[in-house]
Amino acid sequence: MSVSSESRASAAVQTTVRVTFFPGDITVESPVGATVLQASRAAGVAVDAPCGEQGKCGKCRVCVLRGATPPDAHERKLLTAADLADGIRLACELPVADGMVVEVPETSRIQTHRKASAELRRAIAPAPATTKVLARVAKPSLEEADLRDDLARLREALPRIATTELAAARALHAALVEGDYTVTAVLHDDCLLGVEPGDTTFSHYGVALDIGTTTLVGYLIDLRTGEEVTHCVQPNPQSSYGADVISRIEFSMGKPEQVETLRRAVTDAVNEILTTLAADAGIPVERIYEMTVVGNTCMSHLFLGIDPLPLGHAPYTPVITAPLYMPAAELGLRMHPRAVTRTLPSIAGFVGADTVGVLAASELRGLSGLHVAVDIGTNCEVLVGMDGRVIACSTAAGPAFEGAKISHGMRAQPGAIDRLSVGDDLHVHTIGEKAPRGICGSGVIDIIGEFRRLGIIESSGRFADAEDVPHLPKAIQARLREDAVVLVWAKDSGTGQDILFTQQDIREIQLVKAAIYAGIATLLEKLDKTFDELDGVLIAGAFGTYINREHAINIGLIPNVGAEKLTFLGNAAGAGAKMALISRHEFATIQEAAHGVEYVELAGDAAFRDNFAMAMLLAPGCEDDW
Repeated sequence: MSVSSESRASAAVQTTVRVTFFPGDITVESPVGATVLQASRAAGVAVDAPCGEQGKCGKCRVCVLRGATPPDAHERKLLTAADLADGIRLACELPVADGMVVEVPETSRIQTHRKASAELRRAIAPAPATTKVLARVAKPSLEEADLRDDLARLREALPRIATTELAAARALHAALVEGDYTVTAVLHDDCLLGVEPGDTTFSHYGVALDIGTTTLVGYLIDLRTGEEVTHCVQPNPQSSYGADVISRIEFSMGKPEQVETLRRAVTDAVNEILTTLAADAGIPVERIYEMTVVGNTCMSHLFLGIDPLPLGHAPYTPVITAPLYMPAAELGLRMHPRAVTRTLPSIAGFVGADTVGVLAASELRGLSGLHVAVDIGTNCEVLVGMDGRVIACSTAAGPAFEGAKISHGMRAQPGAIDRLSVGDDLHVHTIGEKAPRGICGSGVIDIIGEFRRLGIIESSGRFADAEDVPHLPKAIQARLREDAVVLVWAKDSGTGQDILFTQQDIREIQLVKAAIYAGIATLLEKLDKTFDELDGVLIAGAFGTYINREHAINIGLIPNVGAEKLTFLGNAAGAGAKMALISRHEFATIQEAAHGVEYVELAGDAAFRDNFAMAMLLAPGCEDDW
């Protein structure tokens, strides 16, 4: 066979190609036929894909510097001619080619963004699940005929030890020798988890972990005092497989290898958090002995490697709602290998441990009167409490508040428009004071609220005709289009293109806010109560922290109650995880409270359908125009 024949034969059976990604100059081998998005995951490059590779959102944009194949009709539909001329392509549609070089622009990268603090509403007396006890152990002696084994000697010093982990037994003798028979025992109840030479009782830490659909946050807690030492925020890398839980359920498709892909993605990110927390505190990761975990039901399943497929179809039943206890090593977590890892309980298929965290942090069950707690995020859960009774539901809010379904939407990261003010013209503010690149959730609420105030948007959600708003300054009138408003001109944007807010964007937000409001209304009706009878409204979640409260009320996103009845809790799910970590007694109380919550399924609920239609109005109370 000639050399050229051998080359052709080799090319004919080529099964992988080399693709290079920037920034980072990372080259990976990718299977022939894979997409650029799939190759980016293998490279560890986080490309945002809100629609979960369905080719609908057009947000997984990358710039191909070399090796692009011609675009198909679908890409031509979602990208402009100018985009294509600049090398912009959709990562979920573009197949890889050998020698391809791809740059992932900042707007397409999954990045860390804002997360609310998780402040506790009351002091919690530390009573962690693990304890560290100093023990002075008698030395063996031939002279005194003390030939007992090391464990028996340790048990003499610490009679509470009933059982011993194998790893602790393996480490026992070396720890005794190194510490000159003074050691610190790490215990979970009466089980010996570990033995450390000398006195290390001063170094006892745990982590409260909030696994959000979009964001992960870990809080390092000094278990001796219950105080937060530091915290770390990371984007959830599963976002590359879809912005919402339904996308990730569809990706898993009941296939163990797909479930493992999602589990490994979040575990790797959690390990980065653990490493960062330990470094910030100046401690080895092995000094982290406990973790409590909250997340919606799907996120909890995936963290544990449990297939969430049952959540994707009626009757939407989870595999498990009870809390689980397991050693960190079983989950592949980078902390003390026998650290006690506990998940908080869930309530139902779409009311998860994160909502249980909100229930705990808000202390809703102990409040007198009628109160509603709403956790606004990628998913939205509603709790209504009345004199100790609590009912709950979940509404299909979707990821619009994360920018997923907004034409120029983006996550809350540098360059995102987060506020709008109005004078002689429209003035935008961006996170990090960067050139505008898109709009995040709080910016969307500001835009709709200001446009309603100016009359640019009617209560129905329709853009007003230009002749109906002659009072607007000329600079603003120049921005009005038939079905959009130009927020930022191309010359001022960070993308080189006009940033628009469109009629479809308004519709997307109407659907989200109507679902939230209708969920609240429906639960109140179950209790034969009305909005006027509310004694308080508690808003949880980072999104709730950053929105303009007046605008949120005026467009009917949250109930129209007085400012004295409105409380913003911040990351209440994370706060609940902290409470459960600091005290095992709080964990037991939280578990009992979760068990008593009554779940209301809104699918097929006639009252919810009626309330949803009413709640589409962009007006206070979703009733009267103003």
